[in-house]
Amino acid sequence: MPFLLAMVVSMAWLPAFAKLATRWGVIDRPGGRKVHATPIPRIGGLAMVVGLFVAALVVIPLEPRDRWFLLAVAVLTLFGVLDDRLDLDYRVKFAGQLAAVLLVVFPGDIRVAAVTLDDRVLLPYALSVPLTVVFLVGITNAINLADGLDGLAGGTTFLCLAALALLAHGNGEPAVAALALAFAGAVLGFLRYNTFPASVFMGDAGSQVLGFAVGVLSLRATQGATSVVSAATPVLLLALPILDTLSVMVQRVSEGRSPFSADKNHIHHKLMALGFDHHEAVMVIYAVQADLFLLAYWLRYESDLTIAAVVSVFFGGAILLLQAALRHGWRFRGPPSTRAQAPLTRLLDRLRAPGVLPRWTYVTLAVAVFGYAGLVCFEAVRLSPDVEVLLEALLAVALVPLAVLRGKPLNVLERAALYVTVTVLVYIDSAVLPPDRPLAHWTWVAVGVAIVATVVRLRILPDRRFVLTPLDLIVLFVALVVPSLADSIALPDGGAAGIAKLVVLFYSLETLLTRTDAGFMWLRIAMSAVLAGLIVRPLLPL
Repeated sequence: MPFLLAMVVSMAWLPAFAKLATRWGVIDRPGGRKVHATPIPRIGGLAMVVGLFVAALVVIPLEPRDRWFLLAVAVLTLFGVLDDRLDLDYRVKFAGQLAAVLLVVFPGDIRVAAVTLDDRVLLPYALSVPLTVVFLVGITNAINLADGLDGLAGGTTFLCLAALALLAHGNGEPAVAALALAFAGAVLGFLRYNTFPASVFMGDAGSQVLGFAVGVLSLRATQGATSVVSAATPVLLLALPILDTLSVMVQRVSEGRSPFSADKNHIHHKLMALGFDHHEAVMVIYAVQADLFLLAYWLRYESDLTIAAVVSVFFGGAILLLQAALRHGWRFRGPPSTRAQAPLTRLLDRLRAPGVLPRWTYVTLAVAVFGYAGLVCFEAVRLSPDVEVLLEALLAVALVPLAVLRGKPLNVLERAALYVTVTVLVYIDSAVLPPDRPLAHWTWVAVGVAIVATVVRLRILPDRRFVLTPLDLIVLFVALVVPSLADSIALPDGGAAGIAKLVVLFYSLETLLTRTDAGFMWLRIAMSAVLAGLIVRPLLPL
């Protein structure tokens, strides 16, 4: 509930705040290091905070330290909005960050209280407090500095918040898990408007609050008195923004400049210098952050020394890989003449020819999706009365346009019916039919073929209208990977597999529906046949 409420509120307030941004003077104008070409409101952070506060005050039972945390978020938001409006001096920004940190450290009693060696070792108070202040101020600025591409800071912190919700849930910290979910929901609502090309930026009010929240919640998820999670887990989870901040500051100091000066030496800038476009650079960083998510989850019970070694290997490997690529002039996307000489590229160019790969990927995708439906229909059993009524209603929705609209594209009601039909199919496959039935493994074959055909269709063909975005990668990771982690989310038997199938089939349907030259008559006939099969098959003898 906190996740959904914060997401809905954030999405609802963003358009209103975006309209007010010009009047308030909270606009990010192009120029300098910026990659956008038109003025864009940077008011997304305020909408995220509103979503968080509504969820926290309405559905989360708040503890005293939660209230101090929310007050600190409000202070940081105020300074962030003022910075977005007035471009504050860095010393004033730092004062706002320090004020927020001190609120959670002293009255909120949130500290780095212990480290994990062979056993839990308590730290002296005189060491614990400054270490906490440095950590929280550093993480706040690390996320703030990483906010350089559309969706970058929001997507990486969303993955961090999802990991923290899992860690807190497994560590007996329900309030922390609820707050992390509320923040994650607010971020996802914002990403709806911030994925490239962004229509809204989060601004310093958003990036500072997100960095601060991730830092505070990571301490609360790992520093409880009865915590069994390694104290260094947050460092591994946040290794990418930490590396980015440290590397650019070291480079600036080595060049005789202020460590706080602006430049284009961040990791995302280096990826774009290597030939990655905006989408691809963000996707690479998301993929790295997803790997850190998994590492942090798998190593959460290891000693701090083990995690420190893993972080060191990550730092060294990432730096060496980037430096070697830049030094040797490697580029992800070379000049056209170079690409034309590659055998694989020549093969792909031939496959892209009209009438070859476009037609066969479309046919393969259609066969995979409706082959899956046929496999479920073949072994369908009698369903509950409410599901049977739903199927009959869907069949009525499918049959009327079949007779009237013929070759016209599917309308909104038909599209909705198609997606609901697929959801019912996956429900029957995963929750009703036995998992050891004879044709069960063939449903996975059909889903696997659909994955391959969809990927080819989305990423290779030049005629695509539905483009896989970085936000889609986050959705896929959360839907497919997170439920499969041990001790993560309590799903009924078949739940994780059902979610995986449903997500794949939804993307496959979207890909089928966006083909511009397709006749839709066959799609209406196929949907009607599937629905009729689900209704009639249980009445027939085996």
